[in-house]
Amino acid sequence: MAAVRKLLLPIGLLLGAAAFALLYYRVDPTQAAWMPRCPFRLLTGLQCPACGNQRALHALLNGHLADAFAFNPFFLLSLPYLAALVVAAVLRRRHPGPYRRLAHPRVVMAYVVLICLWWVLRNII
Repeated sequence: MAAVRKLLLPIGLLLGAAAFALLYYRVDPTQAAWMPRCPFRLLTGLQCPACGNQRALHALLNGHLADAFAFNPFFLLSLPYLAALVVAAVLRRRHPGPYRRLAHPRVVMAYVVLICLWWVLRNII
């Protein structure tokens, strides 16, 4: 019974991620009025660091890498780090080293600084 409980969270997360990916594979956020819009952009007219992520994810899942990059290059460049962080978090009980390195405060702060730089740059270029 305990072994089954240990598997429920990872299986639930995997199923949730698969459902999320299927949604963004099938639904074009530019065509679906019910998809959320960026509140920051609606209020200010400026782009937040995540503006374009929905469109980029849809394009990426449909094999349109250049379009995905055009929608939000920072999102695409962040995916390897974010994926490694998720995998390291899942495996951290048995292998804590990679998670400690990827989630180290200096690494996280560097990532936050890059997000802020991206936020400024995308609105002045």
